[in-house]
Amino acid sequence: MTTELYRLQSAGHPMIDEAFLSGDRDLTEDDLRPYLTPLGKSIDLTPIDDQFEEIREDDTIGAQDSQIDAELASTLHKTLDLTRNEASDAGLWHYLCVVRFSDLVHYRWDHVYDPEDPDNMEEKFLKAGADIYSNALHRLWWAAELTYEEAESGDPEDRDYERTRQVLDFQELANDIFDRWFARYRPVAVACVDLLCHEALNEIKEEGEYSDPPSNSEVASDTTTLLREELTVRRVEAMEEDEIVDTIRTLREEVLCGEAE
Repeated sequence: MTTELYRLQSAGHPMIDEAFLSGDRDLTEDDLRPYLTPLGKSIDLTPIDDQFEEIREDDTIGAQDSQIDAELASTLHKTLDLTRNEASDAGLWHYLCVVRFSDLVHYRWDHVYDPEDPDNMEEKFLKAGADIYSNALHRLWWAAELTYEEAESGDPEDRDYERTRQVLDFQELANDIFDRWFARYRPVAVACVDLLCHEALNEIKEEGEYSDPPSNSEVASDTTTLLREELTVRRVEAMEEDEIVDTIRTLREEVLCGEAE
């Protein structure tokens, strides 16, 4: 069964009030009808519903657990088979989060709700657009978009999302990459995941070359901070992929050796 997609207009944002953010009430399409613009696109969203139900039934994954992101992202991305231009429509994500998947957003993010300062919860429903990492669903779609590998068959079902899982399983790394502007350039995002994921860092540490290496979280944070500074004086789009990899590897080495300032 397909669902018609809509854009939630900014005029409807005042409806996302404290009662909604706290989870005390829902908002339906009928409630928001004056503020919904049809996008002329319908998609079967059942796979996302089914994946969410599996997550809720999994005793190893708790509500508000960041593992939800890793479990959900690939299904979300394959199901919402959007162009990047379509995905840049903030109103689409506002509709999806507020109307279609509000239960999912609350299940993942209720722990950030503070009645004295509701902004953190509000952004999970109403951010998006140029900000690729605040809206609850938009952030997962873009994390997958920037890290998946296309299959030779061209079939979305055959895509490889292992890198997506690696970065979302390491929440600090996901934050360090996708909160920064350079994540919008796929070769940088890919190289960051490949060189700074738990698997890569653990393998380096197991080799025993470093006597007292920083934690994986510190390595990820410090390396991406140095990368951000490095890219302020270099035009990343003009860099070859090998050059990007070498740059990140060199910065990572500085951090592991304790030479980073």
